[in-house]
Amino acid sequence: MKKVFIILTTLTFYIHAFFFQNHEQQQPDIDYQDKFLMNTECQDYLCPTTLTCVKNAVDCPCPYPNSQMKCLIEEKGKVIDTVCISKPFIPNNPSLQEKYDDINQGYKLKTKGVRDCGWAIDAYYGRA
Repeated sequence: MKKVFIILTTLTFYIHAFFFQNHEQQQPDIDYQDKFLMNTECQDYLCPTTLTCVKNAVDCPCPYPNSQMKCLIEEKGKVIDTVCISKPFIPNNPSLQEKYDDINQGYKLKTKGVRDCGWAIDAYYGRA
């Protein structure tokens, strides 16, 4: 009987910790709200994912620039939107990988069979 009591007590402790302790630890992200909603320092556009102040929404950087590349969605030569995608990983072609890693050229590439900006733009317009 003593073993049953110990097992039930231990089980009750873990159930309480699992369901109720986590609830108490969750706090609203007040810092983000303060920085984003109450920001008065940025007079232009405040990027929602990076909290970077830029001239226009299309100038926002990707949140993870080391692993993402920004694809420019254009219409009639004007950038109308951007999409951040994971940089393609091309292990068997180092020279192509270098091109994708180039911040000034990588987003312009459209390589068949690779989910790059060319693919993302096609997907944006429903062609992928």
